[in-house]
Amino acid sequence: MTRLALVLALGLIAPVGMAQAQTVTPPETSATPPERPDPEDRLDQIEAESADAAASTPDTAQVVADPGGQAACLEKLDALGTIFVPGPPRSDPEDAACGIADPVIVSSIVPGVDVTPAAELRCETAAALGQWVADVVVPAARQMPERGVLSGIDQGSGYICRRRNNAADGKLSEHSFGNAIDIMAFRFSQGDPVRVEPREREGTMAEAFQRTVRAGSCLYFSTVLGPGTDAAHADHLHLDIKERNGGFRLCQ
Repeated sequence: MTRLALVLALGLIAPVGMAQAQTVTPPETSATPPERPDPEDRLDQIEAESADAAASTPDTAQVVADPGGQAACLEKLDALGTIFVPGPPRSDPEDAACGIADPVIVSSIVPGVDVTPAAELRCETAAALGQWVADVVVPAARQMPERGVLSGIDQGSGYICRRRNNAADGKLSEHSFGNAIDIMAFRFSQGDPVRVEPREREGTMAEAFQRTVRAGSCLYFSTVLGPGTDAAHADHLHLDIKERNGGFRLCQ
């Protein structure tokens, strides 16, 4: 072997030997995962980022009614088979920012599926609810034939003038503008209702149904919060139609 070949051979062997001699000591404990942000804090961040954008829903709901837009929305409800009555303009004497110019009071969202108690909402919120129920909830319910057919939805809050998470102060909830509804349970013609609750790893059809309708709701609502989001939403699905810059959707 020539001197040059010997030098090259030693150069190749040495790094291998050094690499074999090095040992990596694994950490004693796994890295702590980052803490999940609070959804309300995330909402504040999103709103701050979109402060320069024109909001479709003003902070004060005392706006001039849009007869053309309202008429088109009411036609959507009629096409869905929604049973509703128009309500008078809503306002709150204690907070001028709350209210709905043209509310609708919904007692049945699609044929055969009632809403209990009847929900007072903006027409656009009712239309999103109806489309979600028709496109996602009813088909998902058919996969549980032992329960019969979907017969109703229990709601916990439509329009109400209050702060987020029922806090004493802070920003107004989307419920204050008729933009939100809280879904508590789904009722069927047979058996017990499927209540919204933590169901992770139950391995049941009720869990599969809840996961399916919750995931599908993000196609129709811009905010979806529920079990696993935080303690305040452990027993219901909060669905709202608040518009944000760039069409951002918050589904947790």
